[in-house]
Amino acid sequence: MEHYLSPSYRHEKLDNPSFSDLVDVFEDLWRHYIFNPVKCLIDMPYGEIAAMKVLSSYYESIQCCITGKSSEKKSRKFFIDGFMQVFSSNAPNIDKAASEIYKYIRCGLAHEGLLGHKVSYSNAGAKVFFLNYRKKPDGSLDFNAGVSSIIVNPKRMYKGTEKHFNAYIKKLRKGDNQDLCDSFKKTVERQWGLGLGDNIVGLSESEFLGKI
Repeated sequence: MEHYLSPSYRHEKLDNPSFSDLVDVFEDLWRHYIFNPVKCLIDMPYGEIAAMKVLSSYYESIQCCITGKSSEKKSRKFFIDGFMQVFSSNAPNIDKAASEIYKYIRCGLAHEGLLGHKVSYSNAGAKVFFLNYRKKPDGSLDFNAGVSSIIVNPKRMYKGTEKHFNAYIKKLRKGDNQDLCDSFKKTVERQWGLGLGDNIVGLSESEFLGKI
């Protein structure tokens, strides 16, 4: 039985991989298993919730690649930092906005299957996210009181995230940022268990296929 690492590459691709091999597999995995299915979900009726659920895994994961570290027991921080890499902004309190998105979008979808009660969505919005806050007596926004509502544009969320992914792949292939490349290599070697040997499957192909 053939063993494919990703839609385009067989197991042998990582037997003695070059850095380019690692990037090839990484790009192939994310493009075919995440971004292409998300695009299909975005384009189908009522597919936005499922699309955002899949897409929300990107921000924590990409921060692992950027830092070369595991997000175990630090999911919120890695999501927030990764989200700010993708949707960079000079707006005040962007970290608090990212934290609210983590709470009501990412965690709502990951833990309860649906968006949190403060979240609405529409593909008609001019921006990826609109976050609304209560005002203080002086008229300024009260960021410490927490968000009162969030409106997300799933289509723009997808496009912005894929744009970041494409730029990240381009930087890796260019190879002039050694720290970025080293962190990426460290992360995918850990995630893929490179150098740890093959997984042991204790049954024959015929047994697996139910032929005996």
